[in-house]
Amino acid sequence: MKIILKTVALAYICMVVASCTTSRAQQPKTADKISEKTKKMKTVNKEIVNVALVYLKEGETERFEEYKRKGGAILEKYGGKIERIIKPTMLAKGDIELPDEIHFASYPSIEVFKKFNEDPEFIKIREQYAMPAIKSISIFPSKNTDFEFKKEEGDLNKTFGVALVYIKEGKKYQDQFNNYHDKACEIIPEFGAHFERFIAPFDSKGTVEKPTEIHRFYFDSPEGMQQMGTDERMQKLFPQRDESLSDLIFFIGKRVL
Repeated sequence: MKIILKTVALAYICMVVASCTTSRAQQPKTADKISEKTKKMKTVNKEIVNVALVYLKEGETERFEEYKRKGGAILEKYGGKIERIIKPTMLAKGDIELPDEIHFASYPSIEVFKKFNEDPEFIKIREQYAMPAIKSISIFPSKNTDFEFKKEEGDLNKTFGVALVYIKEGKKYQDQFNNYHDKACEIIPEFGAHFERFIAPFDSKGTVEKPTEIHRFYFDSPEGMQQMGTDERMQKLFPQRDESLSDLIFFIGKRVL
């Protein structure tokens, strides 16, 4: 498994946007259709998705689990939920300490997000359980996009990826990255890649810089990851992708929720 993941890390393949969610049999017949969809990608509705990179103090896992149970119950009263927790097992790209957990929590609106964080009961639980357990945390409140959200409910052993994508400033690089997307989206569904979230951070808190985009996805198999990373067509696209980015942080792991 380590050999497979290292191979993929060298060829990093996750910067393929949410338009690449169809199976091979369901793919649009032309690149024009794929391109049209990626160009229309935009933020929609009022939903907020908060992403947190969590670093725990040694021996404080159980205290943090209690925080998640109690805090999650309050969150549900506001119509929100903890929709996914990923436990990273490998840093495939980037220069950052591997977090203990990556959380994705959804809220109906920014107003609900603020009310929840100001709730006296939640503040008490946060101070009692989270603050003593957490060594550090980086948070990215994010806007939803018009990507059709599909959450994997099956095998816990599937390989998940979370990518923090930093696109260079300027229309030139955005267009270059979009062009890479369009071409890559003709290829990746062949290898069992499925995207769950494609969101746009609008704020950040902590030591990790705010990314341009955050992607969350999974693969049907580690073999699919390896094959995509070494595919000749993808190899030809990587220089175009890399030139458009100022940074990339890519975690590989397993879901615990």
